[in-house]
Amino acid sequence: MMSSLKNFLSQIIDYAGLYPPANLSLKDAFRNFVEYQDSPDSWMLSRFVIPARQLTHLSPLMPDSENKLSFTLLGRGGKDADEFLENLKLDMADILSFRNAHTASVLDMFEAALPSSALTDAGQTLDLAKESSDLLNKNGIAVSFESPFGEGWQSRAENLIRALRKLKDRHVGFKLRTGGVTADVFPSTEHVAWAIATVRDAGVPIKCTAGLHHPVRHFNESVRTKMHGFLNVFGAGVLAEAKNLSQEKIQPILDDEDPKNFLFDENSFSWKDLRIATSEIVKARLFATSFGSCSFDEPREDLQKLGIL
Repeated sequence: MMSSLKNFLSQIIDYAGLYPPANLSLKDAFRNFVEYQDSPDSWMLSRFVIPARQLTHLSPLMPDSENKLSFTLLGRGGKDADEFLENLKLDMADILSFRNAHTASVLDMFEAALPSSALTDAGQTLDLAKESSDLLNKNGIAVSFESPFGEGWQSRAENLIRALRKLKDRHVGFKLRTGGVTADVFPSTEHVAWAIATVRDAGVPIKCTAGLHHPVRHFNESVRTKMHGFLNVFGAGVLAEAKNLSQEKIQPILDDEDPKNFLFDENSFSWKDLRIATSEIVKARLFATSFGSCSFDEPREDLQKLGIL
């Protein structure tokens, strides 16, 4: 296997089998995750995605001889800042209880969509992000905050990214939703390019979720729209970080539907005439961290069909 590919895809998939379109039960999804630990491709696997409130139901399913399993916890959220913070305390209680019972497990990542009502005001956004990250970070948990998609998304996301920039000395990041099960929840390549460039300039990491089951951008019949590819998004991410690409130069990478333009060799990853050395990919992946996928099989199978994996 090419070193560049190994560095590019290392621990890139957060397994989210609980979520659409897979919609597996907790028992089935977690069983898959445990079995994937013994897969030859386990180096691509990162964390198991689970709502913090479901940790109490996960405890009986934990293996007797517990391996070091890693988890991403999803917050309850809230309709406004007060409800969000109250629910965050409930989330932390669930996390700490599970952590005490399963000491070999790694619960070090938390994700939550901040209330849209809080994100309309820059000051309130900063206060909420600061108070939330204070509570999580002091318990050894990094956090990625999301701006809910919909009308006015970019304005709210900009407030959030500005807040994260001011808090970048903490363990905070930005979560970008890149799709779903209906066409209306897929951001345009322009939106994704803007997010990558803006978050990169803010100096905070970006994590993606939803709609990235396949390597390369393509039209999908089931959702009747074009889906983003994870080679597109993360190729754009690592190149943007390493080469300080503008939004205008990032977007063509996201638009590309030809897998032949994404090349890996022993010394580099390249898209057309843009190239990043293998040694630089690891550092760039600290910016473009991972993506949540309800399938661990589909990304690997597609890469195999393309002759990449």
